[in-house]
Amino acid sequence: MKSDRNPLRRQPQQKRSQERVEKILDAAAAVFDEIGFEAATTHAIAARADTAIGSLYQFFPDKLAIFNALELRHVDRVYVMWDKLLRPEIVRLPFPDFIHRIIVHVQQLFEQPTSRIIFVQFFTSPTIFKNIDDSFTQEAIQVMAKLLKMRNPALVERRSEILAEICVNATNALILLALRKNKLHDREIVGEIEALMKAYLEADIGDRAIDNNSTDLLPKLTEVYQLNHRQCLILKYAIDNGSLTIDNCEIILSRVSRRTLQRDISKMVKQNLLIPTGNTNNRRYELNFQKLDL
Repeated sequence: MKSDRNPLRRQPQQKRSQERVEKILDAAAAVFDEIGFEAATTHAIAARADTAIGSLYQFFPDKLAIFNALELRHVDRVYVMWDKLLRPEIVRLPFPDFIHRIIVHVQQLFEQPTSRIIFVQFFTSPTIFKNIDDSFTQEAIQVMAKLLKMRNPALVERRSEILAEICVNATNALILLALRKNKLHDREIVGEIEALMKAYLEADIGDRAIDNNSTDLLPKLTEVYQLNHRQCLILKYAIDNGSLTIDNCEIILSRVSRRTLQRDISKMVKQNLLIPTGNTNNRRYELNFQKLDL
């Protein structure tokens, strides 16, 4: 990602001005999506936003500045999507549901005119961009690699990276194809993307691969970190689910005192196997995936 450059001529202060800017951006996304960036004019955007051209120029000097603001809107929405996917409850879904959830989030992103026009223009007119460059694709690859690693901690780093690189670049190419076709063909291509992802990733992060790898990984961790039986069970739960809480530990080890479980967890935190997140009353312990590359 490039360092953000604020495209606004002046920053809206009042709520009414902020709403006007958002309305202009919504209108611009629709106009760009319908007739393309080159054919669009600031007058057409102002008309679609039902605002005076002078009001538009108060905030944006030209249509390129509006486009650059849409870049930032798209980036924000992508970050929100990534945050929704990088959650233990998503990662531990059955494999077909996990892949389907990723595809659904991507599909929902490109149902928005802003993301459609930004995505297509990036591959056709990259020189007009001020806030997105090729590093954004690399960031997407890193997020995908993290997802795969969360799904199967036994994946070595290089394997998760190459899988992610193929997935992101292949998906980008097919999404670009879909966005240039009609709606029906668009949906058909999205369905094929999901089928391809399932076929390509099943051997590495499918349900059977995860079951086998979690079993193979525990003896190595036990030996390297000198874990006792309780700690092995706790870590196995974390491997299978991506994270855990003290309440989870009390369920799987119901006859062990809370204080003993807290000592077990503290040991694994000190060993950097588990990373605490959240406040004391709502503490979770996330797997440190880097420690699992034995």
